Amino acid sequence: MPVEAELDLLFTQEETQKLSVEQLNEKLAASLVYDDYAWQKEKRVRVRTSKRAEGLHHVLYQCPSCRTEYKMTSSGSLLSCGHCGKSWVLSEYGELTATEGETEFPHIPDWYEWQRLNVRREVETGTYSFESEVRIESLPSSKGFITFEKPGHLTHDMEGFTLTGEYDGEPFTLSWKAPTQYSCHIEYNYKGRGDCVDLSTYDDTFYLFPKKEAHSVTKLALATEELYRWHDLTPVGGDAEVGAFSLA
Repeated sequence: MPVEAELDLLFTQEETQKLSVEQLNEKLAASLVYDDYAWQKEKRVRVRTSKRAEGLHHVLYQCPSCRTEYKMTSSGSLLSCGHCGKSWVLSEYGELTATEGETEFPHIPDWYEWQRLNVRREVETGTYSFESEVRIESLPSSKGFITFEKPGHLTHDMEGFTLTGEYDGEPFTLSWKAPTQYSCHIEYNYKGRGDCVDLSTYDDTFYLFPKKEAHSVTKLALATEELYRWHDLTPVGGDAEVGAFSLA
């Protein structure tokens, strides 16, 4: 796979003194926008493996044909909806083509942004919510993970994330308020143990593996970003509002 890099001068020394922090940040953020699939198509970079679509259903979790969530599957070069049966083939150049009927989104990022808009509608109408029992693995230091004996309970709603559980016989509650989180870190099949969302306090990180069968950590990530946008507030300090619980 070829690699390219571009080096651009975003600001002169004088501009860093004259522009506001908001102007600097806006230009910096715009410069970091990129599209690997557009680059692959433009450069005609072939991905020859027959398994090139495997795992894509983790990212594209909603079918654009029937709009059903969490029923997408992937195998080989094929992405399919388990609800309506529609399928798409991923080409060697990163483009999707429906095996039958209309190809809603030949460009993968367009499909992803369509999902974002659907999440945005849920947020704007106040109907977004998620809750599930979760397996908790904590990483308070470099010594390794601590797996909690009992599952916890994770909710994500218009106010943000709340995690409740029990450790060493003591109950705890942690909250991450939506206006303080412009994003969240997710993992797909992390170390072979499943999809998870990672939420950190000042001195600990909690890897949370939802036990709910119908879910998508991708949607959790999109909702986190859209909730932050909806609240339209500037982050203040750390991620967690309640940070007293720690295994460090």
